[in-house]
Amino acid sequence: MANRHPIHDKLKTIPLFHDFNDVELEEFLHLADPKAFRAGEYIVQQGEEGNAMFYVAEGKCSVTATRDGAPVELDQLGAGDIFGEVSLFDQLPRSANVQALTDCILLRVNEGVLRALAAFFPAAAFKFLLGIAREMGNRLRKTNKRYVDSVLAPHEQK
Repeated sequence: MANRHPIHDKLKTIPLFHDFNDVELEEFLHLADPKAFRAGEYIVQQGEEGNAMFYVAEGKCSVTATRDGAPVELDQLGAGDIFGEVSLFDQLPRSANVQALTDCILLRVNEGVLRALAAFFPAAAFKFLLGIAREMGNRLRKTNKRYVDSVLAPHEQK
């Protein structure tokens, strides 16, 4: 394929896209329309309308939430990570801020992207949704572990 998108090969190394063939990946890249963000730029802000998720193709981002007027860092994301996937499905306000720590390239995926992918490449849409479900499951397991650890820790100190 002579006219590959510049980040095509990089995405092929990331688990979410391992099962995509070259044609599916190029179509996904065409639909998702990669966007550059500068270091320090906010990508999403807590409380704003949410209707899309983002995939970090390059760079690093910080995830923070405001509590009692102060930002609390929840996570740092890098190439291969996703965020905003819950808003893609429930379309409720964002629960956190995401800010670029370095210059980044992100893929924005909304319902229209998924519908277009499903119409022309249903197998790719299935692979993508399955990858998102796996990521959400991994996050839920980590969150459950942190919760259990935080509940048990005070009892273990006695």
